[in-house]
Amino acid sequence: MEQNKFKRIWQHLKHPGFRVRRLFAERQLQALAESIEQSERHHQGQIRFVIESHFPLEALWQGMTTQTRAWQWFGELGVWDTEANCGVLVYVSFADHQVEIVADRGIAARVPQQAWQPACDSILAGFRAGEYNRGLGDGLRQITEILQQHYPRGESASNDELPNTVVLR
Repeated sequence: MEQNKFKRIWQHLKHPGFRVRRLFAERQLQALAESIEQSERHHQGQIRFVIESHFPLEALWQGMTTQTRAWQWFGELGVWDTEANCGVLVYVSFADHQVEIVADRGIAARVPQQAWQPACDSILAGFRAGEYNRGLGDGLRQITEILQQHYPRGESASNDELPNTVVLR
């Protein structure tokens, strides 16, 4: 059943960017970026995180889903633009309380979409407990395990191709 459009708009209006940014200290975001860098030393994947406080009003009015928004960010950040098609985007919609993981075709050929769900659930569990950084860290560890298993780092693996910084909007 589709959520009431006005209720969803209200939900997003309750999560302005400045309120969400206050939940993530700069040093914690830097620590997560360093953890991403460490993770990428153990597999071929290139990981990006986006935490978005709310959707643009026009997108909400048009009924945009979190999955569609995640794919927009995937393209906008160039996560698809790696030599081995090995980008992974972790997208958190703070207002919708949803997490989407989008994998480029190189990884998607080896990892079924449902394999990412436990990592999404871990991130959401941390957020529900008010332990945002723990949730992100737990999710990253699970993503790392999946990538180590299905996309291990080989001799010819590329260097760090994408920024490790967390996009917080």
